[in-house]
Amino acid sequence: MFYIGEIAALLICWLFYCEFYWMLERKVLKACSRQLIDKRCVKFADRLFFTPVSGKARLGTLYYLNRLLVYFLAVLTLVHLLFGWADMLQGIIRSLTTCSVIVLGISALVNSSASAEYICANINVTAKRNILLFKTLSIVSVTVLILVYLYFAWAYFG
Repeated sequence: MFYIGEIAALLICWLFYCEFYWMLERKVLKACSRQLIDKRCVKFADRLFFTPVSGKARLGTLYYLNRLLVYFLAVLTLVHLLFGWADMLQGIIRSLTTCSVIVLGISALVNSSASAEYICANINVTAKRNILLFKTLSIVSVTVLILVYLYFAWAYFG
């Protein structure tokens, strides 16, 4: 049961990373046009890290933080999949996953309101009441996900 719970927590970490990525994407779109991004970012790695347009978008440390998060989550995913069943590594895996859920969760909380606005703009939601509802739901859902993980990882499985 621990293995499945930690895999679910890992999926939550990747979901929280998506909030961070959307923040980067919005920052790049403010500085560069969609045509410029499409023209320069042709490979998957370019789309993921915005390497060709990072200077123009003034990503700075966010560029390196994005790379660090992707590599950290990829290694954490590999460790989960290969060694998550081993009893002797469960404490280390639980600690690393908890740190990543908290760090990425705080980032997701900070970015969730703007991400909700971004999603509302893309699906043409214009009513202020609906946008506020989406923002509130986004913030509450991120908070609940963090608290549920902490409860299950440390109280239920601990």
